[in-house]
Amino acid sequence: MNIEKIQNRVNEINEILNGSWEGIDSGALISERAEKDLILNKQGVNIRLTGNNKYYWGYQFSKFRKNIDLYGSNYGYKDIDGSKISFHKYSINQEYSQYSNDLWRFNSPEEMKGFVKGYNSLCEILEKQKETKNLRSANDLKGSKKLFKRLIWKLKS
Repeated sequence: MNIEKIQNRVNEINEILNGSWEGIDSGALISERAEKDLILNKQGVNIRLTGNNKYYWGYQFSKFRKNIDLYGSNYGYKDIDGSKISFHKYSINQEYSQYSNDLWRFNSPEEMKGFVKGYNSLCEILEKQKETKNLRSANDLKGSKKLFKRLIWKLKS
């Protein structure tokens, strides 16, 4: 199934669930939406996701891509496209192939998942910091990004 069809079906299900639930099998629709979301979120993820946590990790990988687009990485790469990042058993790569430029290397898939979750948590902290401090100037944001990059470096060390 192609991605556009899957996304259209997810949108249809969301519209149905936003309306009246009378006369529909909401459990089946919610399950179908979860499976379709997993397919969308798992693009470029080349590790096995199983069990009940597969939906959670699919979401975390998708969120990681979006955060890379917003905040970048601790490397000097300015043109990293989050949508092209791929996740392999022992690495996160810049392109779809596991032989492309490694952004990070890991000893196990669990270590990589921990890094992804930690990176996403740091991004949430930065977002909350921006909201609470009402960062108005570019210098305030620049300082936050420097702090963010130092925290990422410490997370990986």
